[in-house]
Amino acid sequence: MDTLWQYVERLLSAIAMTALAALVLLPATQVFLRDVFSAPIIGLEEATRWSLIILVFAAAPLLISTNQQIRLAEFTLLLPAGVRNLLERITLLAGGIVLGIIAWSGLLSILRNSGTRTPTLDIPFWLFALPMLAGFGLAAIGYVWFALRRAAPPVGGEGQIT
Repeated sequence: MDTLWQYVERLLSAIAMTALAALVLLPATQVFLRDVFSAPIIGLEEATRWSLIILVFAAAPLLISTNQQIRLAEFTLLLPAGVRNLLERITLLAGGIVLGIIAWSGLLSILRNSGTRTPTLDIPFWLFALPMLAGFGLAAIGYVWFALRRAAPPVGGEGQIT
């Protein structure tokens, strides 16, 4: 499973990097075309929003292996190693359950709105929302896996107070 997760991370990294490039290039292209040729591309704003959605939800599962979510680690670093390990596992398991519930809700939303499309580019709603479902679903699986595997969960957040 660790090897499989490494492949998932590589794929998500490539997708996130591509989405980040699109997030920079699409607005720059729009500004250039509008200012130089007075001919903006209709729908480029919606495409930019979609690239932002892809970036956020493709990158979210990448936090798992490094366990670098925003947190106040100064207090947990004071705990004994066994208690800290148990707390890490409980936190990862709770996060996986919550993300699984969110992914399930996203799936239900996609199914209920399967006939709708975005207004400008006419993208089907399921395709527009698919990055959210994939990101939360993969993150939920990753969190539960890291919580339940035999190896110690990754230690996150180095202490800021010295």
